[in-house]
Amino acid sequence: MAAALIVIEIAAPKVSESALSVLVSSCSRAARDAECALARNASDEQPAAVAIVTLQSEDKIRVEVGVRRGDHDSWRTKDFAFVAADGSMDRWRAVGFAIGTLAESNPAPDQETRERVGPTAPASSATVPPATPNSASSSPSTSASAASSSAPSKPATRPPSASSSTSASVSASRSLPADEGSEMIARPIRERPRQTQVFIGAAAIFGPGLEADPPWRLGSALSVDLAPAPMPVFFTIGGSAATRLQSGSNDVTTRWFDVSLGAGLPLLGYVEDSGLEFRVQAVAEYFDAHVASSQTLGRWTLGLQGAFGGRLQIAPNLLLAAEVQAAGFTGETEVAVSGVPVGNSSSFRYLGSLGLRVRLR
Repeated sequence: MAAALIVIEIAAPKVSESALSVLVSSCSRAARDAECALARNASDEQPAAVAIVTLQSEDKIRVEVGVRRGDHDSWRTKDFAFVAADGSMDRWRAVGFAIGTLAESNPAPDQETRERVGPTAPASSATVPPATPNSASSSPSTSASAASSSAPSKPATRPPSASSSTSASVSASRSLPADEGSEMIARPIRERPRQTQVFIGAAAIFGPGLEADPPWRLGSALSVDLAPAPMPVFFTIGGSAATRLQSGSNDVTTRWFDVSLGAGLPLLGYVEDSGLEFRVQAVAEYFDAHVASSQTLGRWTLGLQGAFGGRLQIAPNLLLAAEVQAAGFTGETEVAVSGVPVGNSSSFRYLGSLGLRVRLR
C-alpha cells in the first residue's frame, strides 16, 4: 500500500534547491507512515495533508498544515522566530520536522485539545488535591480545569537549531481539496504585515484628448507607494506623461504632464494581496500645444484626483493593477490656431490605467 502524501507549498522567493531538499527530507523523517513532496513535484493523487510555508520576514517563517479528517479539514499553525546565528539549512530542517509532526492524522486526544483551545500549563505544574467538604462546594469549572491540567500529555517533537514561538491554535486560512458535499472551513482575517512596505508601479494610461477633438490620449505613469506597518493607509507619489494619438486636422500636437501626491486606503485585502483600493491625490498638470512651424505654448493647472482600482497578485511580490481616475482642475485650457478654435483641455478629465506593481520590501 502506498504511503500517505503530504504536499508542501512554498510561499517564499529564492529558496535554494538544497534547502528544499533538506525541508522535504526532514518532513518525511518526522511524519509517520507518510511521504513529503513539494507541490511542483507531487502526483495527482489526493494528499493526506497540505502544508503551506510562508516567509513573513527574513527571520520569521509560518507553517500551516491542514489534515483531512473525513469530511472535515483540521488546520494547525506554527510560527518560527529565528536568530541570526541559525544557519539556513538548520532553519529549513526545523520547518520540515514541524510539518511532519503537525501532519499526524491521529494525534493524542490531549494534543488535539490543546491545538483547538490553545496552549495549557504543563502536566507537572498542577496536582489535583483530594476532595474535602469545602472543596466539594467549589465550582465545577475549577475542578474540571484542575483535572484537565493533570492529564498526561504527549511531548511534541522539537525541531533542532530553532528558537521558535509556537502558535498551536487551528488556522483555517486555506482548505484542502474536498469531495462534493464535504464541509469547507472558513478563512480567518489575515494578520496585518508588521513591517513597512514599499511598492513601485508602472502603468499605461489612456483617456480622452481635447474636448472638441475625437482622438484619445495615451501615455505612461510611474508611482511609488509607502505602506507604514502600524497604519491602515498608504502614501503615494507619482508622475505621468501622455499625448494625443493623432495630431488632428489642424496638425496640432498636445501633451499632458502630471505630478501627484496623496494617500490611499485598501478597501479589500492588504496592499500586497489581491483586493480593492481607493486613492485621493493632489495633482499639478502641465499642458502644452504645438503647431507645425510655430512655437509651443503651455500652462500649469492644479487639481484634485480620486482613483478607484483593483489588485491581482500574479506572483509573490508582483501585482497586476488597474484603476479608473477622475480629476478636477482650476480651469480649462483653450487651443486655437490663427484665431480658429481647435479644442480645449477640460477642467474635468477621466483616465484609465493598467500596469504592474512590484513589492521592493
